[in-house]
Amino acid sequence: MKLAFVCPLLLMLAACATQQAMTVTPSALEAPIPAIPRLKNSFAVRSVSGGQPMNVLTVPGVPNEPFKAALESSLAATGYLANEGTTPKFYIDAEIQDLDQPLIGINYDVKSSVLYKVSGGGGVKTYPIQATGSAGFSDSPLGADRMRIANERAMQQNIKSFLQALR
Repeated sequence: MKLAFVCPLLLMLAACATQQAMTVTPSALEAPIPAIPRLKNSFAVRSVSGGQPMNVLTVPGVPNEPFKAALESSLAATGYLANEGTTPKFYIDAEIQDLDQPLIGINYDVKSSVLYKVSGGGGVKTYPIQATGSAGFSDSPLGADRMRIANERAMQQNIKSFLQALR
């Protein structure tokens, strides 16, 4: 009886996306992305929309809050996030437009599409970014966990591509 209760609980926990796994850190980069001096400490994330909650009973998604936190942490790691208590020069609004996930398989390739809007300085510039993340059986034998890992990798790669596009 306990096993029947614990197994679904573990599957649900495996499906929860984590901010840490989506954050772009210097170690996650092939080559460092040095902050451009004029953009250093200039950005704030105003909003993230379009995310879907993780749900092991349906197709798992990426919730807004962990993605927003990962975006902010990534901006901080690269020197772009405005310091607390200062007014940022630019505001970022991100809209998760699509998370293209496979239905079944051993290896999951997830394609993420996020539209970043950067406003400030008298205008708005858009960055439509698409990126792919993969996870295989060697990452986890549980399908729901592999999907979570692929989702996180796709979103991490998406943030990384956005940071590179800011240059």
